Amino acid sequence: MSLQLRAARTGAKLQQISLYQKPATASQEEIVDTLVKAVQPQTRVVAVTWVHSSTGVKLPIRRMSEALATINATRGEADRVLLCVDGVHGFGIENVHMADLGCDFFIAGCHKWIFGPRGTGIVWGKPEVWPLATDIIPSFSLEAYRAWLKESSPTTVSMSSRMTPGGFHSFEHRWALGAAFQFHQTIGKARIAERIHALNRRLKEGLAEMPQVTLHTPLSDELSAGIVCFEVEHVSPEQVVARLLERGIIASVTPYATQYARLAPSLLTSPEEVDKTLRRWVS
Repeated sequence: MSLQLRAARTGAKLQQISLYQKPATASQEEIVDTLVKAVQPQTRVVAVTWVHSSTGVKLPIRRMSEALATINATRGEADRVLLCVDGVHGFGIENVHMADLGCDFFIAGCHKWIFGPRGTGIVWGKPEVWPLATDIIPSFSLEAYRAWLKESSPTTVSMSSRMTPGGFHSFEHRWALGAAFQFHQTIGKARIAERIHALNRRLKEGLAEMPQVTLHTPLSDELSAGIVCFEVEHVSPEQVVARLLERGIIASVTPYATQYARLAPSLLTSPEEVDKTLRRWVS
C-alpha cells in the first residue's frame, strides 16, 4: 500500500510479482531467476520482504543483491536499481551484519524477534544511497529547526536528523530498546540463530512426518527462519489455532488471501514446548 500511494503521488508504475510457485519447494535459484527476469529497463526500486509471514519462506537477499549488482554494472548511476528490504522477521534471528546482505535499505520493527516495545523500529541504508531518499515528515530536531529558521538548505542538516520524524515520540519505548539489543548481544547472534533454527527445524520435521498435515514452509534453514506455516486435513486454520490454544499453545492464522495455521518458535521457546505442540496432532 505504501508503494501504491507513492506511485499515485509520482506517476511511477508499480509491478508486483510472485517469486516462487510453491513455498514448500521454493529454491534460491527459482527466486533469483524470477527476480532477474522481472527487472525492466525502467525499474528503479525492488522492494522485498526477507521472511514472508504468509508462508515462512526466507528470501536469499545476498544472492538477490548480487544479481541486481550485475544488472547495475551495465547501467549509469542514475538508472541503478535499489534493493529495499522489509526485514522484520529475520532481524533478531539471523547471524548476519546489515552490510553482508548487500541491500541498499533495510527496515524492520523491533517489537518482534528483538523483543523491544511496540512502535519501535530501525531504518538502515548505505551511506551512498541516503541522498536518494526524500524525507516526507518534518523533523523536530534542534538541528533541523535552527536550519529552517535560517532558511538553510536541508543538506546542511545531518541525514539522521532529517529522517527522524517530528512529533511527540514514545521516548520510554525508544530508551527501552537499548536493553533489548543488549540482551541479544550478550547471548550472541550466532547462538540465537542456532537455537531458533534448531527449534523451527524440529517443528517442521515433526509436522512433515504427519500424514494429516501439509507443511508449506521449506525445511531448509537457508529458505526459512522463525515462521512455520501448515495445514491440517479437514481442520480449518482457525480451528487449528483454537485447539492449540486449549492446550496453552499460542498460534495464529496468516491474515492473507490464502490462510494457513502459523507457529513461530522463538528464543524463549523450549524443545519440550515444540514437542508438546507436535503431540497435539499425533493420530
